[in-house]
Amino acid sequence: MVAELQESITSRPDWPPVMPWREFADWCRAEQGVVQGWIERGYLPTIKFGKHRMVNVAALIDQLKEDEV
Repeated sequence: MVAELQESITSRPDWPPVMPWREFADWCRAEQGVVQGWIERGYLPTIKFGKHRMVNVAALIDQLKEDEV
């Protein structure tokens, strides 16, 4: 699953630096429940703006690039 997520994210040049977690789920074509679980387990870097949880896509890209080495 991680390899599929990495391929999905790194192959798209239009990624924003942060996005709401539900939009992230749609964007990487994963079910919202799966992404919510990733967030709860700490697999995805997030930022909280008020009551909104945002996925830090820029930090995730950096993590994925580090894992390639």
